[in-house]
Amino acid sequence: MGRIVETPSPNFEPRLSKVELVVLHYTGMQNAEIALQRLTDPAPIAGKYVMPNAEPVDPQTRLGRVSAHYVVAEDGTVHRLVEEAHRAWHAGAGRWAGRDGLNDRSIGIEIVNGGHDFGLPAFTPMQIDAVIALTADIMARHHLPSFALIGHSDLAPTRKLDPGERFPWAQLARSGLGLWPQTRMEPGAPLLHAGDANPAVAALQEGLQGLGYDVPVDGQFDAQTEAVLLAFQRRYRPARIDGALDADCLARLNDLLAQMMRLSFSRLQS
Repeated sequence: MGRIVETPSPNFEPRLSKVELVVLHYTGMQNAEIALQRLTDPAPIAGKYVMPNAEPVDPQTRLGRVSAHYVVAEDGTVHRLVEEAHRAWHAGAGRWAGRDGLNDRSIGIEIVNGGHDFGLPAFTPMQIDAVIALTADIMARHHLPSFALIGHSDLAPTRKLDPGERFPWAQLARSGLGLWPQTRMEPGAPLLHAGDANPAVAALQEGLQGLGYDVPVDGQFDAQTEAVLLAFQRRYRPARIDGALDADCLARLNDLLAQMMRLSFSRLQS
């Protein structure tokens, strides 16, 4: 891994739990300079960080303080904002694998990218190389399994879209970071969609929950279930994000569950 630039943020607290996850984000701001300013600002106000299509607001309105452990710029430069021993403020409200309080349990990596508000530009090759090297180092040092790498939209599917459908999850999986489905089919007609209520919906919910998503197993294809399936598609089937289950989505989900089972069993034996 290359040189890390120390860019300390005052926005952190003591960590109360061991590291269990690495969470990837996009910054969703105009450029690296503004993103770093926002993530290190001890008293942010709305007038300093105007976003496109935002509702009018008093420029002096105080914003929440945020941070991350690392920021990866477009040229591959890695900035360290918060030491891994501390809790950064990057995940917000959300749940994964039945757990909340995820800032305590995770390391957050922000990747400089305008995100959906700025047209979701492509990530640069230098960025992705740096993200792979940084993430591999973190996961090795904390002895994390490959499936302990998630996106912000995975833990908060009703609130967040990052790092977005243009993030190359498959490339990271080829480096042993995260999962990627090996079994795929041609997308087809929906098998299940919003409004359905039957045992097949419960089976879908159970599968998504098995990956870690926060979804009830009640057989109701409600708004939460749709949001989770959209997050699943954004990560694992980005070519078609429609919030409905078809044979292709089902094949990918079953493949990922089988991978997780094999990896979990292997870790138990080691």
